[in-house]
Amino acid sequence: FIYGDKRRFKQILMNLIKNALKFTTKGKIEIKAVYNDQLISSPELKVEITDTGSGFAAEDIDKLFTRFGKLQRTASINSEGLGLGLTIVKQIVDSAGGNVTAYSPGIGQGCTFQFSLPMDLVDRE
Repeated sequence: FIYGDKRRFKQILMNLIKNALKFTTKGKIEIKAVYNDQLISSPELKVEITDTGSGFAAEDIDKLFTRFGKLQRTASINSEGLGLGLTIVKQIVDSAGGNVTAYSPGIGQGCTFQFSLPMDLVDRE
């Protein structure tokens, strides 16, 4: 078993999954999780959400995690949201001592969001 803030972890995961669902009209969404206890500093849980959705241009990466950071090109797809989901993800991950990144090979080519959080193993004997 691993130990961490279940509520915050769920909020991060749900925001990233909702984002992938919103921008992926066909194709697939993959979610991978790996626990790494071999790190010198502290063990971590790394989660990756990859989709085949609309993707983004490299120059837009800085806008993704900003408040109200909707990309102009996808504003019509994301008409109901305020543009706070990824900002919330970044704030939670940063405050927990983790890291969040995003990558896209380009517009129309999908994207990958990856986050890692420090997590400890719990012996449940």
